[in-house]
Amino acid sequence: MSTSDLLVTPAQRDRAVEIIQEMYADGRLDRLEFDTRLELALKARTRAELNGTFDGLVARPVPTFAPAAFTRPLPARQSQGRGMGLVTHWLGVPTFFVGPALVAAGAGKQNPVVRKHAIEALNFQLSAFGLFGLLGVMAAVTDGFTGFLFPLVGLVWFVLTGIGGLAALVGSEFRYPFTLRLIK
Repeated sequence: MSTSDLLVTPAQRDRAVEIIQEMYADGRLDRLEFDTRLELALKARTRAELNGTFDGLVARPVPTFAPAAFTRPLPARQSQGRGMGLVTHWLGVPTFFVGPALVAAGAGKQNPVVRKHAIEALNFQLSAFGLFGLLGVMAAVTDGFTGFLFPLVGLVWFVLTGIGGLAALVGSEFRYPFTLRLIK
């Protein structure tokens, strides 16, 4: 059995649809050709059929649907500074933004990996600090009615801080959601 006889996975079909949509958005396909190729991609059962939806397109190489592990090398992860990155994120729990700010000012000057994590943690902790302040004002204005939000926001803050530290430890490019990135 050759690779062209293998059945298409939903993820491969979705990626083909994304590529066709990108080509249409870039103006490389007109509406009729877009509709035709989209229909072919959605009906494709094998890799050969799915690859056939890209026949005749020369603006970009024809995408193949080999597993990603075989198409490009994995990026090398920097091991230096990962432990300090973990500490930087987790310092936000007892010190809010003060710990990450001190790490950014100190150890962040010698190691760009530590600085990246320190700045990300600092921005997240500042955003969380502002949110807690805003919740305090809202609770005061509403006579405590919105006070139930404190434990919910606190739990999300605590969990995201933990995830940020663990992501730094494994060398991931983690970015906190819901963060105002004021410090670069």
